[in-house]
Amino acid sequence: MDAPVADPPPAEPAAAPPEAVGPVAPPRSYSPQRERRSLAQLREIEMRDIGGLAVEMARRDDWRYPLLHSRCAEVLGIEERIHELDALIAAGDMASRGVPVVECRCGAPIMRGQHFCAHCGRPAPETSPVVTCSHCGQPLPADVNFCSFCGNPVAAEEFVDARAPIDETLVPPPPQEP
Repeated sequence: MDAPVADPPPAEPAAAPPEAVGPVAPPRSYSPQRERRSLAQLREIEMRDIGGLAVEMARRDDWRYPLLHSRCAEVLGIEERIHELDALIAAGDMASRGVPVVECRCGAPIMRGQHFCAHCGRPAPETSPVVTCSHCGQPLPADVNFCSFCGNPVAAEEFVDARAPIDETLVPPPPQEP
């Protein structure tokens, strides 16, 4: 019986001469709009995956909360980066129109009307302070008229004359203890 003939080892491909490779494309410059688009697409895919994961867990009656929590945390991280990119894009638009952009000490742009830096959380230097509701104590932006938590007017005591009867549409402040 004849011994089987072994196949010859594959030949290594020959290196192409440099002129045959073609011109090398220049690297793409960074674009926050491009990064935001790709992150938004990734976020949508992740959201669909989390929904499918939750449906499968419900179907099997096998809830794995740590897995759901970690996947949701990933989506929240993506959303946080999208918000940072939105601030960068808006700052670039403002700068291109000649509107001065305020920067935080960390270097991130602070948009007009923001109370805190979106990157580090420091208070913004040029916005009105955050106030608390006199009825429930919840923190509110200084420019609101009504509390979004309890519904009471934020500065109701400033407008109510102590001698005038309280209107039935105004919730009276809690009675004072002697």
